[in-house]
Amino acid sequence: KSNLLRVIAAGIERRWTPQQAKVITFDYRRGLLGALQQGHQIGYVMNSTTAPEMAGNIAAALRERVGSITVDPTSPQISTWSGPKLFVLIDDYEMMASAAGNPLLQIVEFIPQARDIGLHIVLARSAGGAGRAAFDPLLQRIREMGTPGVLLSGPRDEGAILGSTRMEPFPPGRGRFVHRRYGANLVQTARL
Repeated sequence: KSNLLRVIAAGIERRWTPQQAKVITFDYRRGLLGALQQGHQIGYVMNSTTAPEMAGNIAAALRERVGSITVDPTSPQISTWSGPKLFVLIDDYEMMASAAGNPLLQIVEFIPQARDIGLHIVLARSAGGAGRAAFDPLLQRIREMGTPGVLLSGPRDEGAILGSTRMEPFPPGRGRFVHRRYGANLVQTARL
């Protein structure tokens, strides 16, 4: 899963300039150190001590983004927010969610407006306990929004994780890409 996050980070760097996309990484095990090289990284959180402040900063920035969107009731047009996309990369989410007071709960309220405010959350967690984690408020909101995801190898007895799709044993890097419109398709992820 950390390798897949590195592949995604490399894709962000290839597709957007540092002025077009910013990345904040939550990585308690430091598996993503050095994943971004071109100035996209504006924050890197390695522990539970600095996580609440960074999550608070993200929430404040997102609040400003939401507040800048205006609606004229006489016009069908909605003003949109403009600026760099914000990617929040989260590795080993289970470590954050198990801590008292998960700091990322501060951004849950912004997930429904993510498209409007340029927010992208890329979250990875271990397979163990994934069924129980479905009740975590952040994961629950992401699921409610029908967000696509990749289910890599894991035990089937964790239950349906994305839609009605269960994990299953796979070789490293193989899994199912689950999308509400396209269903669950077998994929092989790249290896860096």
